Amino acid sequence: MRSENLIKIVRFEGGFDCIKFYCKFNSKSCYPGEGGSHGKHGVAIRFVLQGNDGAVQFLLYTGWLPQYKKPSSIGYINIADWGFSPTPADLGCHSRTARYPGQEPFTNSCEYCDGKPCYYDGSSLNANDAMYALVNGGDEALWSFLEGYYNHAFHDGPYPSPAEYPMATRNQREDGEPEFRREGK
Repeated sequence: MRSENLIKIVRFEGGFDCIKFYCKFNSKSCYPGEGGSHGKHGVAIRFVLQGNDGAVQFLLYTGWLPQYKKPSSIGYINIADWGFSPTPADLGCHSRTARYPGQEPFTNSCEYCDGKPCYYDGSSLNANDAMYALVNGGDEALWSFLEGYYNHAFHDGPYPSPAEYPMATRNQREDGEPEFRREGK
């Protein structure tokens, strides 16, 4: 792996619900059930690892939707349902240069490419690998995976393997009993 100073960025991007609430984007044509509605989208969490060549990102859709509920007499707000389950949405690369012949810039000014054009490429399928690393090993495993992905994307390194959970599974014998027993049982 190449050594360079990589910057870790975590951004929480607010969700919206243009069905339950007035339009967050102040659109005059955003009405539920009509063609101009933005619908609803939960909070997204963007994990970015930025370096000299550009950046890689993992985008996680949380499914957490905006809520409104009146506080109780003691000021407690009880929300029983925040929305949907989290979904790994994207594992991608913000590059300062084209990644393949004929690739056009995704945008002419990208914050992860120092305001220069960005040649973005991403995969929702590969996002499962980043999610696997995060869930099995926490933030350290995710950042390690993203560093491996950065080296894969920009320096032709191998595609990283996501972290496995650090404990062995509880294998079962043929009779269905676990391989271990607690004392006294």
